[in-house]
Amino acid sequence: MPIRRRQVLLGGLAALGGTALARYGSAEASSTDGPAGLLEVATGWTAGPEQNGLQAMLAALKGRAPDVTFVSGDRSNPTGTDLAARLADGPPPDSFRCSGGAELADLAPHLEPLDALARAHRWTAGLPAPLLPRLRAQGALYAVPAGARRTNLLWTNQRLLADAGAALPAADPGALLARLRRVAATGTVPLAVGGPTEVLQLAETALLAAHGPDGFAALWQPGGPWSARATTDALRTLDDLLALAAPPAADADWTDAAHLLGTGRAGWLLTGDWADSWLRDTLDLRPGTDYGWAAAPGTGDLFQARVDAFALPRGARHRAAALAWLDVCAGLDGQVALNGARAAVPARTDLPEPTRALFGPYARWSLDEWRGRRPVDSLTHGGLLTARRRQAAQAAARAFTAHRDSTRLARDLAAL
Repeated sequence: MPIRRRQVLLGGLAALGGTALARYGSAEASSTDGPAGLLEVATGWTAGPEQNGLQAMLAALKGRAPDVTFVSGDRSNPTGTDLAARLADGPPPDSFRCSGGAELADLAPHLEPLDALARAHRWTAGLPAPLLPRLRAQGALYAVPAGARRTNLLWTNQRLLADAGAALPAADPGALLARLRRVAATGTVPLAVGGPTEVLQLAETALLAAHGPDGFAALWQPGGPWSARATTDALRTLDDLLALAAPPAADADWTDAAHLLGTGRAGWLLTGDWADSWLRDTLDLRPGTDYGWAAAPGTGDLFQARVDAFALPRGARHRAAALAWLDVCAGLDGQVALNGARAAVPARTDLPEPTRALFGPYARWSLDEWRGRRPVDSLTHGGLLTARRRQAAQAAARAFTAHRDSTRLARDLAAL
C-alpha cells in the first residue's frame, strides 16, 4: 500500500522539528516552573486537514509544555455570537482562533494587548510587514498569526481544458469568460460553483478584480462606491460567470463543486486552498498534472486570505498555558506543523530551504506567493467584516441563489 503524502510530510516535519522540540522540551519538561493543567482553545478545527494540523501543533505544544492538557473550546460558531458572549460575560476560553482585521477589532475590548509579550518572545519575527495592521486594533497588537488560507484561487481540470484548447491561464475576468465559453461549446459545464458561500466568494472576487484592493475595501465603509462603474462591471461579470455554471444548490458546498471539477464534469472552480488537499487525497489526483491552480483572474498581485490568528482573552483561567500556546503559534515548528498538514502557508516567511522542500507542489508555489504578494482580507472567509456583518453577507448570498438578481444582491451587501 503506498504511503500517503501527508504521512510522509508529517513524518518529515517531526524529524525536522526534533531539534526545536528538544530545545523547548528537554529543558522545560524537567522544570517544575512550566505551565501545567488545562488549556482551553476554540479553533473550529474539528475535522479534515484543519484537525490534522491542530494535532500536529499539539505535538509541538507537548514538547514545550508537557504538563498542559489541551481541551477544545469549540462551539458551533467559534468566532460568532457564542464566543462574543463568553468573552463579555465569562468565563472565556484561554485562547481562540480569529481572522484578524475587523473581526479582531470587534473583540479587542475583551482581549489582552500583546505588544510587550510579543517583543519579549519575538512573536512577530519573520512576519510580512503588511500583515501586522490586520493583527492590531487602536494601535495595539491583539493576535499572533499561525498561518494563512488563501481564498482567491482558480482551480482547473488540466486534462479537460487541454482537450478543449482552453488550458492557458486567464489574466483577467474577460479572458476567463472566453475560455469558459469555449468549454461550454463542447457540452461540458465550464464552472463548478458550490452553495451560497461559494457564490459569495465568486461575487467578492469579481468585485476585487474590478475595484482593486483599496476600492474593494472602500465598498464596506459608509458611502462605499456601490454605484461606481467598477461595481456595475463586477455585477455583470458575476451574472456572466453564473450563466456558465451549474446552478448552485442551496444545500451544496465547495466539496460538491470540487467533485465536479476532479471527475472531469467541470473545467474550473473558484475556491480556497483547501481544495488542494481534497483533490489530492480524496480523489487521488496529481497536482500539476490532473489539476492546476492560479490566482483568480484580475487578482494576481494579491494574496487574499483568511489569517488564522490566536488571541489572549482578559481573564483567561489558564494564562500560563495560553502563553505557551501562543509561543507555539508564533514559532516556526508550530507553524510548519499546522500548515504542512493542511497545504496552507505559515505566517512567517523565514522558513529554511529544507523545510520548504517538505511541502507539496501547490504549497511551495503558495509559499513564494505569500512572500511576494500583497495580503488582503477576505469577505467570505476572513476578517474584512465583523462576524455579524459576515453572517449577514452570507444570508444575502443564500437569498441570491434563489432570486438570482445581482442588483438586489448589491443592495443587500451595500446595506451591511
